Amino acid sequence: MICKLAEQNQVRVIGTEHTGSFSGRGLHGDYEFGEHGIRGTFAAHGVKGEFSFVIGKAAVTITDKPFWFPETLLKHKVAEGLDKLCDELA
Repeated sequence: MICKLAEQNQVRVIGTEHTGSFSGRGLHGDYEFGEHGIRGTFAAHGVKGEFSFVIGKAAVTITDKPFWFPETLLKHKVAEGLDKLCDELA
């Protein structure tokens, strides 16, 4: 399901069902499936961070961002992206 969603959004996924990497349109990162969900790291357009998805919960932590990128805009974009992802997975 995740590979199909990635393909629909022009994201390339390389790896196994346990670990791998992804890239597309200025975005790249790594992922790892565990017994509780998926987690990984990403970098996109100068923003770097970590993510995790477990049943009923998604979390994104920004570890680095350009100094000029307003935090409120960043939070809005992350929330917007998570909402879109949840809608597509439903």
